[in-house]
Amino acid sequence: MFARVFAKFLWDAYDYVGRLILANIIFCFIIAGLMGAIFTTLYPLYSLMQQSYVILALGIGIFSIIALPFPAAGFLYFISLINQDSEPEFRDFVKGLRLHYFSLMKLTALFVFLFELIALNIAFYINPRVIPPQLRMIATVIAGLCVWLSLYLIAMALYAYPLSVHQGVGAKKAFIRSFLLVMDNIGVTILTLILLTGICGLGIVTKGIMIFVLNLALSASLANSLYENVMEKYELQEAKKRLAADAPRPTSWKQIKTEDFIEDRHKRYKRTLKDILKPWEY
Repeated sequence: MFARVFAKFLWDAYDYVGRLILANIIFCFIIAGLMGAIFTTLYPLYSLMQQSYVILALGIGIFSIIALPFPAAGFLYFISLINQDSEPEFRDFVKGLRLHYFSLMKLTALFVFLFELIALNIAFYINPRVIPPQLRMIATVIAGLCVWLSLYLIAMALYAYPLSVHQGVGAKKAFIRSFLLVMDNIGVTILTLILLTGICGLGIVTKGIMIFVLNLALSASLANSLYENVMEKYELQEAKKRLAADAPRPTSWKQIKTEDFIEDRHKRYKRTLKDILKPWEY
C-alpha cells in the first residue's frame, strides 16, 4: 500500500505545484505574523516571571492552536477536491479555511494539550533532582514510553486532520478513529512517518527554504494520501463482503480466485518518474 500512498502524494503535489507553492508562502507569512504577535504579547510576562517554562509552554501551545489549522484546513481541503474529479482553484484554500478552520482548531488544542502533558512527564522523569537513584531505571523506561507515545500521537495526527476535513467529524470522533486507524494500519503508517521525517529533514537541510516554499503543502498531501488509500482499503473490503453475500458459494477451492490489488482511480497516479518531463500528456 505504501507505494500507492507515495504515488498519490507525489502526483497530487506535482500537478498543482504552482498553487501549492504560492499558498505555502502565504501561510508561512501568516504563521510568522502570528508568531510575532504572540511573542510580543507574552515576552514581557516571560521576562517578568524570570523566564518561566510555564509561560514558554503556554506561548508554544497558543501559537500551535492558532497557527497550525491555517495550513491544515487550506491544504487538506484543496487536495481533497482532487479526489472528487474536480479542478480546485486558488479560492478553494480560502473556502477550506472558512469550512474547517475552527473545527481543526479544536482538534489541534486536543493534540497540543496531550503533547505538552507528555513533555511535562518526560521532563519530570529525566530530572535527577526529583528521581531517587534507585528509581532512575524505572523513570528512564517511563520517559522512553512517553517518547513512543508522542510518536503515536504524531501518527494519529496524520489521520485525524484528513478525517476532520473529509468526514466533517468533531475532534472527539476524529481522535478516536485516528487511534484505531493507526492500530489497524501500523506498517504503512510507520513508513509514512519515515517519509514525513524526510520531508521535515529536507526543510532543515535547506535552512528553512523548503519549509517556506513547499514543506507545508507536502506534509498535507502526504497525510491526505495516507488517509485516502487506507479508506479505499476498507471500501474494497466492504465491497467484497457484499459481493460474497450475493454470490453463490464455490463448490471447489479451484473456483476461489486470489485477491487483486486495488487499482488507482485516476490515471495520473499510474505515471512513472519519467512522466515528469512530459506533464502535458496528463
